[in-house]
Amino acid sequence: MNTLVITILLIFLATFSLLTVNFVNRRELRRKLIAQKITLLRRRIAELEEMAACIEPLLESTQIPRAINDEIIHLLETIIQLDNRNTYMETTLDSAKALSEDLSLEKRSCQLMRNLSSDSQVARCKFQLNEAAKLIRKNQQTGRIEALEGDAFILELSWGLMMIEVVTYVNQGHVSLKQNDHLKAYGYYKHAQQVLIASSHPDERRQRLIKEVSDMLGNRRRALSLDLMPESANNPTAETSAPTDSEPAVEPTPPTEPEPTDTPPPP
Repeated sequence: MNTLVITILLIFLATFSLLTVNFVNRRELRRKLIAQKITLLRRRIAELEEMAACIEPLLESTQIPRAINDEIIHLLETIIQLDNRNTYMETTLDSAKALSEDLSLEKRSCQLMRNLSSDSQVARCKFQLNEAAKLIRKNQQTGRIEALEGDAFILELSWGLMMIEVVTYVNQGHVSLKQNDHLKAYGYYKHAQQVLIASSHPDERRQRLIKEVSDMLGNRRRALSLDLMPESANNPTAETSAPTDSEPAVEPTPPTEPEPTDTPPPP
């Protein structure tokens, strides 16, 4: 009888030990999985912060950066749900909500600045604008962004894609004029005109831009209207002579980058 009791007791202890070990292992595995997910979420938040900071000076409205910031808020709330011990995330969340309110009121943290200085900057900005378009489409499909609002955002992003090309070329043309390199300036203005003509963007301002760039090529104006291109730091002065359409149509090699597009690819 004593032997039977001891056997039963040993079996019970062994079973209890196995269950305890299994519970501990599962809890540790869950903790690791949560930690991995939080790491991925924090990495995504950093990517979105970089995206918002990159595209804000490229867009005329702050509503797309606000939509990106709202995605950051959603991810922060997810992290807090996964691990409520991350109290410092509460402060980060409060800051993100305050920023979202400012962006909703069109309070910019920077000026509009689409005159980029290098091929790498152009490529980086194009990449971020396309990534923003993918995010907008994704949130449209999940219902977190209304269909009409999402379509308006996509049009704004495609306008931004076109305008970083146009403004960069026009600005480089202005700089060339200041250096008395009329042939180079003519080539840059011509490239800006070609980008506008190749685009199919429905915004009526595109036709104004085509006309004004053509007027610059024909020496009928020196710079674009400020409402079209407020980046006027390098605009030619009254003393600066402008290129004319009588100059030879030999164009300098433009920045080597992919063919411009005004429509972000679908996600």
